[in-house]
Amino acid sequence: MLLPFFKKNSSAPAREYFFVLQIDALTVKSAVWTVANGKPQVLAVSNRYDWDGQQDHSLIQACDRSLTDSSQHLDPSGSVQPQKVIFGLPPDWVGEEKVSPLRLKLLRTLTEKLSLTAVGYVVTPQALSRYIQSTEGVPITAILLGVWPRMLEVTLVRLGKIDHTVFVTRSSQIIADVIEGLSRFSHVDMLPSRIFLYDSGLDLEEVRQTLLSHPWQAPQTRLPFLHFPKIDVLPQDFTVKAIALASGEEVAEAMGLIPSTVSPVRPAPVTPRDLGFSLNEDVVADPVPAPSEETFRPDHQVPPARGPSGHRRLSLPRIRLPRLPASPLLFLIALILVAVGLFTSYWYLPKATVSLSVAPRTLEHQFILTASASTTVVDVGKALLPARTIEATVSDDKSNPATGTKLIGDKATGSVTVINGTSVPRTFPSGTVISSPSGLKFVLDADVAIASASGTADPNSYQPGKSAVKVTASQIGSDSNISAGTQFKIGTFAALDFVAKNDAAFSGGSSQQVKAVAKDDLAGLRTELSSSLKDQAKDDLAGQITDAQILIPESVELQTVSEEASHKVDEVADELTLRLTVKAKGLVLAKQDLDELISGQVEPLIPEGFNSTGDVRHSFQVKETTKDSASFDVSVRADLLPDFDSTRVARDLAGKFPAQARDYLQSLQSVSSVDFKFFPHFPSRILTLPHIPDRINIVVQPVP
Repeated sequence: MLLPFFKKNSSAPAREYFFVLQIDALTVKSAVWTVANGKPQVLAVSNRYDWDGQQDHSLIQACDRSLTDSSQHLDPSGSVQPQKVIFGLPPDWVGEEKVSPLRLKLLRTLTEKLSLTAVGYVVTPQALSRYIQSTEGVPITAILLGVWPRMLEVTLVRLGKIDHTVFVTRSSQIIADVIEGLSRFSHVDMLPSRIFLYDSGLDLEEVRQTLLSHPWQAPQTRLPFLHFPKIDVLPQDFTVKAIALASGEEVAEAMGLIPSTVSPVRPAPVTPRDLGFSLNEDVVADPVPAPSEETFRPDHQVPPARGPSGHRRLSLPRIRLPRLPASPLLFLIALILVAVGLFTSYWYLPKATVSLSVAPRTLEHQFILTASASTTVVDVGKALLPARTIEATVSDDKSNPATGTKLIGDKATGSVTVINGTSVPRTFPSGTVISSPSGLKFVLDADVAIASASGTADPNSYQPGKSAVKVTASQIGSDSNISAGTQFKIGTFAALDFVAKNDAAFSGGSSQQVKAVAKDDLAGLRTELSSSLKDQAKDDLAGQITDAQILIPESVELQTVSEEASHKVDEVADELTLRLTVKAKGLVLAKQDLDELISGQVEPLIPEGFNSTGDVRHSFQVKETTKDSASFDVSVRADLLPDFDSTRVARDLAGKFPAQARDYLQSLQSVSSVDFKFFPHFPSRILTLPHIPDRINIVVQPVP
């Protein structure tokens, strides 16, 4: 907690009142507190007021209205006017334990405009953590989840200390938004199984029920929850009370309003001047300027004058009456006519447009739809629709580079002498395989006959049989260009019986790697063509129907009519071209029939008090198809808005001041913001909504 410390006064006042002003991204709230029975006590809490989150004057207007509201709740007579204020700030306004310079300048302007003296500030989630800890008696470990129509504030608290705060821009799915926020705590091994929801103009109980319906420990969530989280909703005034009660005691001790029970060793004191505020110095507002376009008040109202004590003083506009004419009767008649004209104009002429921004609710529904050519009527109960089948034939060609490879070249050739060392003549047919010592194989190009070995008893007279024959290598490549004098083994015969030798080296063997058509080339090209032809077929089929019909794209199926490829698999080629012709079939429904069926499925599911915006989205997924029918899993999403009785709302608004009307409208279900447009725009002191309900136009629109 970041609060300035003060020197204790020797004598504390009997009763002093303070403001607490909670500023959030788009809303402000305030409360009045005091010290009673030695403890801070909250006496009055304001309603919630919106600001645009950007403009300084928008924030100051909202704060002025909130402070006025809380002080009037405490004392409608206006005699109690607190001057000192504690700010509750969002985490992104504070960095390194200091208010950012831009926000500090804004707070200075705010205190000057509203004649306030700042006595400190506290970060809202930190105040919540401390207040919950004081009520439960132990440091908490939990997730604080602030929910607003356009933003989530997710704070991780571990053992009473703020670990980290992240902000998530809202979508239509609260579950997805919370998961996104929790996923950003990637440094945490285990998330706390306790969640507190706070501070929202929305129905937090509905948000709680939605969160409880989600399977947080399911595998698809992938969030480190040890147990299913317990989710609690904090009351709407809990945060502003937490700021007052969690920080008020420290301020009261520092100002001497209550005795200090302990004497802690505190760090170097942080003064209000360090925060950009003036200590023990009254901030006097500038003199009130004449009404102009730049005069600061809600709806360009002139700010009320303040007396020396800073209390608001009512100041009525001066009215100059015409001088009395000679005849009092004529003057009286003229005065009556002017009064009647002014009253009539004020009562009957004004018009107003009231725009209500409402957070839509999304209705999701799934069902199985059957479209059949054999039926002619819509059956909502059976989810059955009449349909018809249309056909179209489309063709196209596509080329891709070949990605396969192939080894090509020439086989080595030469001549060998076959030697027969046996006493029996031998003939080897063509195709007989001979092998080199390195394992290279060659085949005989022709039949060869070899005589038997001959000789006498003289050992020197022995002569083996010999015969020459041409051979060709079994494989292409230069490895088969074997040098002369190599001895070859013939088949499985022993080398002592039969052998072959080359007297000259073999030649002509060569090889090279070239591109060729791979099997995947043809399959990939077929897949690409089928996909593009399916899109083309959908366009052709869609061209056959009228605006009153709808083609179900998921029902389109293709049947190959012909396929022509420029090369076969393993053929040498740099590029492969494929031409594919297919026949496409699809189911066509009447839009009126489909809308009738979807409405019949959705309308019974719309909760009481809601209406569909008409924005109904659907998607199909093919489940089963037959010759003349198909069934689909249909997912429907419909946006719902609360069903406001515009006549009753206009009647309730008639004659109300804008602030009263805004409070009434924001109490209605799901209303997140309100905007008024008046014609003509009367001065703020007499500006009300038209007294004739028919002159009030109620516009309900979803939150963008």
